[in-house]
Amino acid sequence: MKLIEKPPHGSLDWLLKRHRDPDGNVVFGASEAPALMNQSPYMSRPQLFAAKLNEPQVGKETAAFRRGNLLEPVLVEEAGVVLGIPLKTPPFMYHNGRWIISLDGVDDSFVPNVVVEAKTTTRYRIRDAEDLPQEWLWQGWAQRLVTGAEVYFSVLDNEQNISVIPLPENADAVQRLADEAEAFGHAIQTNMPPEDFDRDVIDADTVASIWRATPTSVEIPETEMRWLQEIVHAKELIAEGEALKKLAEDHLANLLKNNEIGTFNGTKVLSWKEQAGRTSLDTKALKEAHPEIAAQFERQGKPFRVMRTHKVAGAF
Repeated sequence: MKLIEKPPHGSLDWLLKRHRDPDGNVVFGASEAPALMNQSPYMSRPQLFAAKLNEPQVGKETAAFRRGNLLEPVLVEEAGVVLGIPLKTPPFMYHNGRWIISLDGVDDSFVPNVVVEAKTTTRYRIRDAEDLPQEWLWQGWAQRLVTGAEVYFSVLDNEQNISVIPLPENADAVQRLADEAEAFGHAIQTNMPPEDFDRDVIDADTVASIWRATPTSVEIPETEMRWLQEIVHAKELIAEGEALKKLAEDHLANLLKNNEIGTFNGTKVLSWKEQAGRTSLDTKALKEAHPEIAAQFERQGKPFRVMRTHKVAGAF
């Protein structure tokens, strides 16, 4: 196990360290273990593949993420009281094979013998090991794989109870994690999506992130043409809905005229208030007047694919 200086949690540097190791090999964080083992309610295996195939992006801080960060020190401290040992948040990340992980609390930053994973949840009621959700177990087993330490969960559950619960031992799960990380990491590096990706329907954005567009064609089976029909039908419904919406707004606007509020039986049911115009940058004028300045602030957006239907006689 190697120690790596830990950048600020959630920063781009932190994400990059969990993306590739110093030798350029694909690595995983412990929180990605559930997705790797197809046990995450938040990320699928194809989505994990796409995320590792492409450069990481810093996401917006969610309420759940902020709550976890704020309460993490308290839960680590409580675990130390329950276990009777002083715990600290280590300044390192820990590298072992295909894994580079961060830890919430440890007894020793250099050679952890005890690891604490702090969890706040509005989803689960946690009282003992049998209540631990499968995605947490895989994360704990990844921490066990990397450090060899005893792992505990310090949990604030959906009933505001705090529990400190040891990770159940499962040597088979730990070995499966090691094997799957190696196979999946190799598949990402060689851009060879695993065969199990063909078993379920993957969302279009993930497909586009894994399989980049090439000027080739594929024959659509007659049995699958119904999905093309669904796109055409959906577009028609959207257009009809937009036309109906505009017609309704026109009628109500003629009724309201200069009034901002519409009521029904004395209760406000509609408002039509004037808003200040949006401030925007005239990029065309800026490029004409100061092309060298405009060029300094231009950024190439992430490539994306657009799906369009083409009318063909007899296709529908």
